[in-house]
Amino acid sequence: MAETEFIIALTEHRYFGSVFVPYLIEKEEQFYTVKRHIKPRDLENNSDYSFKPYERELVGIIEKYSDENLTKKFSRAGSVSEFFSSLKPGYFEKNVTPYIEKQMFKVASILMLCPVRLLKKETKYANLYDEDEIFVQPVFANPVFYFERTEKETHYRLKVYLDKNEITLKNSKLQIICNEPCLMIHRSRLIVFEEFNAKKMVPFFEKEKVTVPHSIEEKYYSGFVLNTIRDNDVFARGFKILEEDLKKRAVLSLEKNLKQEPCFVLHFYYGDEKFLPNSNRKVAVNLHKRNDSYVFEKVKRNFVWENTIQNHLKEAGLKENNGSFLPKGYELFEHSDLVYFLVNWINRHKHKLEANNIHFTQSNLEKKYFTGDQQLEMKAKTSGDWFDVYATVRFGEFQIPFIKLKKYILNDIREFELPNGEIAVLPDEWFARYKGLVPFSKGQGEKLQFEKHHFMLLKNGLQQFDKSVMERFQKMEATATKGLSLPANLKAKLRAYQEEGFQWMFHLYKNGFGGCLADDMGLGKTLQTLSLLLKLKRNRKKEIEVVDPTVNNGQLDLFGTSGEEENNQPASLIVLPTSLVHNWDNEIRKFTPALKAYKHIGIQRKKAVDLGKITEFYDIVLTTYGTVRNDIEILSKTEFFYIILDESQFIKNSTSKTYKAVMKLRSQHRLVLTGTPIENSLSDLWSQMNFLNKGVLGNLAFFRNSFITPIEKHKSQEQQEKLQLLIRPFILRRKKEEVAKDLPPLVEQVRVCEMSKEQSKLYEHEKSVIRNTILENIEKEGMEKSGLVILQGLTKLRQLANHPSLMEKENEESSGKFDEIFRMLENLVAENHKVLIFSSFVKHLELLQEKIEKQKWKYSLLTGQTSKREEVIQSFQNDPDNRIFLISLKAGGVGLNLTEADYVFIIDPWWNPAAENQAINRAHRIGQDKHVFVYRFITEDSIEEKIQQLQEHKSSLADKFINSNNPFQKISKEEIVALFK
Repeated sequence: MAETEFIIALTEHRYFGSVFVPYLIEKEEQFYTVKRHIKPRDLENNSDYSFKPYERELVGIIEKYSDENLTKKFSRAGSVSEFFSSLKPGYFEKNVTPYIEKQMFKVASILMLCPVRLLKKETKYANLYDEDEIFVQPVFANPVFYFERTEKETHYRLKVYLDKNEITLKNSKLQIICNEPCLMIHRSRLIVFEEFNAKKMVPFFEKEKVTVPHSIEEKYYSGFVLNTIRDNDVFARGFKILEEDLKKRAVLSLEKNLKQEPCFVLHFYYGDEKFLPNSNRKVAVNLHKRNDSYVFEKVKRNFVWENTIQNHLKEAGLKENNGSFLPKGYELFEHSDLVYFLVNWINRHKHKLEANNIHFTQSNLEKKYFTGDQQLEMKAKTSGDWFDVYATVRFGEFQIPFIKLKKYILNDIREFELPNGEIAVLPDEWFARYKGLVPFSKGQGEKLQFEKHHFMLLKNGLQQFDKSVMERFQKMEATATKGLSLPANLKAKLRAYQEEGFQWMFHLYKNGFGGCLADDMGLGKTLQTLSLLLKLKRNRKKEIEVVDPTVNNGQLDLFGTSGEEENNQPASLIVLPTSLVHNWDNEIRKFTPALKAYKHIGIQRKKAVDLGKITEFYDIVLTTYGTVRNDIEILSKTEFFYIILDESQFIKNSTSKTYKAVMKLRSQHRLVLTGTPIENSLSDLWSQMNFLNKGVLGNLAFFRNSFITPIEKHKSQEQQEKLQLLIRPFILRRKKEEVAKDLPPLVEQVRVCEMSKEQSKLYEHEKSVIRNTILENIEKEGMEKSGLVILQGLTKLRQLANHPSLMEKENEESSGKFDEIFRMLENLVAENHKVLIFSSFVKHLELLQEKIEKQKWKYSLLTGQTSKREEVIQSFQNDPDNRIFLISLKAGGVGLNLTEADYVFIIDPWWNPAAENQAINRAHRIGQDKHVFVYRFITEDSIEEKIQQLQEHKSSLADKFINSNNPFQKISKEEIVALFK
C-alpha cells in the first residue's frame, strides 16, 4: 500500500495569488500523486489517514479563506462568482487581502514548529516532486536598518538576517508571498518576518541604499525614521537613539469607561510614557530636535514585568474585561452601586497592591472617594439587664462614633462625608452584619444598648466581647440547667423529651426570658408546663377555708391572714380556650395535686373578688380568653408570677381585642403553648413573640418590612436565617416522629367524590349566580369591601358540594359525597373500626346523625351546643359499641384525647390544614397503638377541589421556622375569579 502524507502546498489562486492549501499525497516511485484536497469535513470522515492535532489546526485556519467563507464574511452575494465579480476597485486590497495574509502568517508560524512539509504546486498538475519542497525556516528573519545623516543628506540601507546570516536582497530571486507580515521565498526557503511590511524591502531589490535630501529631512525624521526606529532594529550615525532603563510604575485608576460605567483601568508608566495592557504598541519613540541635531528616545515595554503586575491583580481577585479590570462578582451590582463595590475593594486591597508596586488613583469622577485605612472597632459589655456596645469607626486620621452611622445603616445610605470633604463608602459587610442588629438598639450617648433577649443577634454580629459578656452568652445559650431535678411530688413519669422541655423552660426562667413550647399535639405540653410550675412552687399563707358553695364550684371565697409567709411569689395565670379548662383542671389534680388552682371563669364568677388576695393563696388561676377580654380592667391590676397562654394562636392577630387585652396583663415571666404558632402569616409569630419578649422582633411595621415581605413575597433566604436566629432561643419544637418512635404510621388519602346529576345542575346554576354577584360587587366596592360577599358565596358553594339540603333544608336531592361517606361508614362499622367524623358544618353532621339513627348505630355528637363534653367523650372512648363520633371542627379541634379511633374522616376540607391537623391529632397522638387512616372527602369539579389545588401551591412558612402547617394564604382578585370559573 502506498504511503499517505499530509502536506501544505503553495499554489496560485485565480483571484488573489499564492496561498497555502492542505493535501493528502501518495508516494510513487519517482514522484508524489495528490490524493485529496483536505477540507474540514474530511477530518472526521477519512478512514485511511489519522490526522494529527497540528494538521487539524492547519486545515481549520486555511478553511477561513476558502472561497465560500470569504463570500460569507465579506459580502451578501449569493455565490462565489457573484462575490468576486461584484468587488469594487480597491475593496479587496483594503479588506480581504489583510485578512488572508493574517491567516497565511498563522499557517507559516505553525509550519515553523511542526514536521509538516511545504511543497510548491503548479495549479495545472497533480504530481509533486521532492525538488518542489520549500524549506520553512524555524526562526523569524530580522530586518536591520542602517541610517547615516551627513551635512547634505540622509541615506539608509536595509539588511535582513536569518539566524545571524545575511540574506542578499539586491538582484536576488525573491518571491513575496504576503506583504504584512512579510512571507517570502528565497532559494527554496520560506522566510517569515514577525512584524515587517515587505514594501519596505522592495527598493533594495535594485539598489544598495535610499537617499533623502536635506530639504525634506525634518518631515522624514518625524515620520518614516521614527516609525522605523519604533518597529525595527536601527543603527544610526549623525543622530542619536537613546534607550534608557526608565523608572517603571503600575497605576490602577478608578475611572469610567466609554459606557460611563465605573471600572479599574491599568496603566504602565515608563518614565512619562504610558501604555495600556492591551495596547499593540510594544515600543514608544519620541523625537526631540535640539539645535540642528535629532535625538530619538526609545522606550521598550517590559512584558515580563507587566505580566507579573497583571498576575498580582488576578491573585487579588480582578479579572480583565474589554481593557478594564473588575473584581469577581461585579456583574451582580447595579450601575449606581458598582462604584461603591470598587471603592470598598480598593479599601481592602490597597496595602497589598502597594506592596507589589501597584499604585492607585482616581480620574474623571464627580467625587473624591476616601481610600485610606478603614476600621470598625466594636466592644460589648454587660450592664444589668442590658448589653452596652461601644463602637468607633476610623477613616484614616478621622475617628467617628459608630452611632453617627446608625441612620446610614438603617436607610442603606452608602456615602458618608468626612471632615476633609472626601466621601467614605460604608462597606457592604457593615450593612450585611449590622443592619439586622442596629434596629434593635437604643442610643445612649456614644454607645448602643441592647436588651438581653437580643443576645443571639449580638453574639452573631459582634466580634469583640468583654469576658463578662462571653460568660453571659454561654449561660443564656445553654438549653438546660445542670443538675436540675424534677419536682419530688410530681405524680407522673416524664419521657426523656418531656424532661428536656421542662429543663428548657426552667433555663428560660433563670434567664428571665419568655418562651414558646411548640410541640406537636399530644406530646404533653400541659404536663411539662405543670412540672415547671410545681418546681417553682413556693410556700403559701395558710388559708381559713370559708366556702361559698354558690360561687366557683365551692372555691375559696374568704381568706384569713394567719400563717407563715415564706415569700411574695404570686399565682400564675393560665389563659385557655373555654373547652380546655376542664382538661387543665383534671391534669393539675392528676399530676400536680400540690398546686392549688382557682378557676376565674363563667358568668357566675365573682368580678368583685380581690384577685390580689387570690394570688397570695393559690398557685394557679385558670381563666379563658373571653374572660380576659371582659375582665381586663380587673386582671391588669394584679401582677402574676407566670402568664401562660395555651393555644396561643388565639392572640395571633395583633389588632384583635384578645391580643390587646393579654398585652395589658402583668407578670414576672411568660410562656405560650401551641402546636401551630404560625397559621396564616409570620405576623402570627410576631404577636406571640412580642407577648413573650416585648420588642424581640422590633415593632410590627419593622417586622413587616424586614421579615414578612422579604420572606413571604420574595423568599429571602438571608432574612429567613436572621429570623431563625432571633427566635431560636425562645421556641422549642418537637414533632411526633422525632420523639415518639412507637407512634403508628399515619396514612392520609383524598377521596374525590362525583356529584349526583341534579346536584351538579344546581351547583352550576348557583355558581353562575354567585360569580356574577361577586364580580359586580368587586367592580363596585373593590376587593377589600367584598370580603363578606365572597365568603358568603364560597360558603354556599361549599354547602352545595357537600349536600344540597345544607343550603335549602327542603331540598331532597341526593349528594355524591354523602353517599360515598355513608358507604365507607357502613364498611367500617361492619369491620368493628372506630371513626371520628369532622365537619365545619353542624348541619352536615346532623344529616349523618339522622341516617345513623335510622341504622340504629351507637354514636356520639360534639358541637358548640354540647353541655356534657366529658360524658360524650367517655362514652366514645369506653363503649366498644359506640363506633362513630360526629364532631364539629370548631368544637373538637383542641382538648380531646380520642385514641380509641383508628379512622378519621374530614368530610368538608377547606383552606386551613392547621385546623384539620389538629382534628387528626385527636386520634393520632401519644397512647395510640393502631394505624391511623385519614380520609379527606373532596367533591369533584367543585370549589373544594379548586381550593385543594390552590392550597398545594402555597408555601409553608411554618415549615421554615417551627415546622408547623401553614394554612391558605390571602387570595388575590385573579384567584377569586378563577375559583368561580
